[in-house]
Amino acid sequence: MRNCSPPAGGCSPACEVPSSDERHVSLQPFVHLRASLVGRRRADRLDLSSDEVHHLRTVLRLKDGAEVTAADGVAASAPATLDGTALQLTADAVEVVRPRPLLGVAQALGKGRKVDDVVRVVTELGVDEITVVAAARSISRLDGAKADRALDRWQAVARAASEQSRRVIRPDVRGPVSTAGAADDAGSLLVAHPGGMALPAALDGLGAIDRLTLAVGPEGGWSDEEIARLVSAGGCLVGLGPTVLRTEHAAAAGLAVLGAMLGRWAGHPQQGT
Repeated sequence: MRNCSPPAGGCSPACEVPSSDERHVSLQPFVHLRASLVGRRRADRLDLSSDEVHHLRTVLRLKDGAEVTAADGVAASAPATLDGTALQLTADAVEVVRPRPLLGVAQALGKGRKVDDVVRVVTELGVDEITVVAAARSISRLDGAKADRALDRWQAVARAASEQSRRVIRPDVRGPVSTAGAADDAGSLLVAHPGGMALPAALDGLGAIDRLTLAVGPEGGWSDEEIARLVSAGGCLVGLGPTVLRTEHAAAAGLAVLGAMLGRWAGHPQQGT
């Protein structure tokens, strides 16, 4: 941790209190739309769906002329004002790109709706990809229509969390998939496991990477067969500190470390993450 004790000559620039302008974050409502904003220009009108009108008018209680920040959840955002059942852009849309490496979480199914909580928090922390895994020791079992409904719910949770945390690009959410399926599509893989290598050391040892996934097991942990499968796919076993975390807390703890080490938390909030 940086020592911010004032030196003899005064406070270092890195520790100075930011100005009020630097601390300011717009409090305008931030909404995700279904329509693409790529290439949209100032004064363009975007017709809203009935669900979007309900959200803006009834849930947020906005009136005509209300200022909002609109994002498409995929690539772009723009300021706009509400006009009837449409938004009118007040500036050209700005495109953003996901930072590299992409950060993913492969989260094993837990009891009840623990995955909902994980999706919400890791979205707020800036994760790019969320894969829900039907692990060998997962108590919950989802298949068929039940799995489809769960995926729809997780995607809705990610969308709401993206709006709350003012993210232009919301994370991709998929699953449930098998442990083998998650391992085969993880990029560089870190596997949360008690007694594993310290997470910072494991990250330092990966070198240049384009995608990085943290895999978190269910309440009973990964089975021996799953550990072997994840390691055979190139996974590195990592510890998340000196204590054992709940499955619904581990991903957030790991992402906090990864986000800091990869520079994602440097400077002002990045709405594109």
